[in-house]
Amino acid sequence: MAQNKCHGCIKLEEHIKLAKEVKRHKDKVNALKFEMSDEALQQMPDFQGRIDVLKEICCIDFDLVVQIKGRVACEMNSGEELICAECLFENQLDDLEPEEAVAIMSAFVFQQNTSEPSLTPKLAMARKRLYDTAIRLGELQAQCNIQIDPQEYAQENLKFGLVEVVYEWAKGTPFADICELTDVPEGLIVRTIVRLDKTCREFRNAAAIMGNSALHKKMEIV
Repeated sequence: MAQNKCHGCIKLEEHIKLAKEVKRHKDKVNALKFEMSDEALQQMPDFQGRIDVLKEICCIDFDLVVQIKGRVACEMNSGEELICAECLFENQLDDLEPEEAVAIMSAFVFQQNTSEPSLTPKLAMARKRLYDTAIRLGELQAQCNIQIDPQEYAQENLKFGLVEVVYEWAKGTPFADICELTDVPEGLIVRTIVRLDKTCREFRNAAAIMGNSALHKKMEIV
């Protein structure tokens, strides 16, 4: 220590205090850098899992560039974006009449659990097809380490309780007769139908992005 050039420095004590202050600030800067890094994000595993899901279903590519399916998903605000996008890209509405399409779309906006509706064979098949899509997406998310149960995911995001009601409404059935088909309050039926108008506009915009003129025209009819 005696040979160190600082040993005889008259400002040794002042310099030691300064060195301690510099180290304290460096430690604080390093702590802040860590807090801002990916490693410090508690939700980073979940975030990475969702990125993997988006890659798997081609909403983004491996360079994280948004693809056309991703643009379509961004148009969907009324229902679960991934299910809506898959429904569109699997052309699940193409073989349905406008009244049937809007009836199935009610599953995206209706929010209550009710008794099972009475559906035509075609609507029943469309419902199963959409539900299977939701289950597949739930399983994919679970495989990508997202804490999700496929059955709960499908049941939470798809409520088919007003499919029959909306189908009859779209066909022009009097509202008084429609209300006899379900135990859902009249106000909730009206609210769901109003929300469906927004959903149809979103699907119409998505159809335009996809270049699906037939679906675009169908959504305008609805």
